[in-house]
Amino acid sequence: MSRKPQIAIIGMGTFGQETAKSLMAQSIPVCAVDTDEAVIESLRDQVTASLVLDSTQEEALKEAELDSMDLVVVAIGAGRVEASIMTTSLLKQLGVKTVIARATSDLHGRILKQVGADSIINPERDMGERVARRIAQPSLQDIVTLPDGTQIARVPVPGTFVGHTLLELDVRRRYNLMVLGIERPQAAPQKKKGKEQKTRYDVDFGLGAPSENCQVIMNPDPAAEKMQAGDSLLVMGKRENVDILAEAVG
Repeated sequence: MSRKPQIAIIGMGTFGQETAKSLMAQSIPVCAVDTDEAVIESLRDQVTASLVLDSTQEEALKEAELDSMDLVVVAIGAGRVEASIMTTSLLKQLGVKTVIARATSDLHGRILKQVGADSIINPERDMGERVARRIAQPSLQDIVTLPDGTQIARVPVPGTFVGHTLLELDVRRRYNLMVLGIERPQAAPQKKKGKEQKTRYDVDFGLGAPSENCQVIMNPDPAAEKMQAGDSLLVMGKRENVDILAEAVG
């Protein structure tokens, strides 16, 4: 059995706490770190380990053995930009393999990269972009943009798709999109094809887990799985191709 990654999150503001809770929900151990003892005390039962320390102090990082972590998320908030830069720099100097740092501006992000951050997250900007996209393209239910610009999106199937298979619809050629799965309301009638019933999983493609009354059909059989009313497609591809499919929903 593979070893679970050892992850620390420094900065237990809203972003840090939500990241920690999401990882714990996936059974990934998390060490929560913050300078505020009251915040750490409130999280003690929700994470694997918790530490009160000043991450801008090299000796404190060494004593806490944060350099042994596989990955550290520097989630320090907007009011402590200098602390986030210093923390990121120290972690890389101590040999942490992967550091993901939260940036509050493009300049902040560039500096974090210069001091060694392996990846930059700007939750405020990213959420703003997602909200704007949802306003501009209401039929898109959710979107995640990967580092290379590829997008994963949840798109309700157009009415014209209902009753047809993916093979008949030729989604890959017509829209140049890969279909990762079909999200289907559990209440919808499930048709069996052949002797075996398809295995359905509750999964998270980075869009958030399906709602409680939905299931995801992983790697759907393109020749056998017919689209049903209420279905949504989980697709991956370029933004412009996702938009074309979303426009077909009307």
